[in-house]
Amino acid sequence: MRWYSYVIMSCIVFSIGMAPVFAQTSQQYTIKDAQSGQSFQVPYDITGATVSDMSINSQDTSLVISLQATADGNLTVALPRALIDAKDGANDDQFFVLVDGADTDFTESKTPTDRTITVSIPQDTTQVEVIGTQVVPEFGTLASIVLAVAVISIVAVSAKTRLKFS
Repeated sequence: MRWYSYVIMSCIVFSIGMAPVFAQTSQQYTIKDAQSGQSFQVPYDITGATVSDMSINSQDTSLVISLQATADGNLTVALPRALIDAKDGANDDQFFVLVDGADTDFTESKTPTDRTITVSIPQDTTQVEVIGTQVVPEFGTLASIVLAVAVISIVAVSAKTRLKFS
């Protein structure tokens, strides 16, 4: 075989390996909460773009989705309620969805475990932000355990020394 045959075969193998990246439609992205170490699977469907990153912004109670949109398309994301939710007391509240910083319309469906939103993304979009009222708890289970041990210790010490609070 000649050298150009190897080049052609390499190009074919490479293109077969890259085809799923460009034809990406249904995927899952894993988001790991740095504080609690808990991982969340976020399923999504996308057309006209690829998702490069998803992250939680605890300060803004939002999920930030970074993407590269090469054409007009749609993004459908199933948001686990344990990861992000929008609540008004016990009732569901409305999410705010920003596409490149601009408020946009979206459709939503709900189940007891997740909320699925679908939003249109124009060509050249780089970021979609879903803003809720709560994201992964800031304090994980370790913080709750430390608080419980501290309270029990204070009660035990004050009972033993018969300390009186005035």
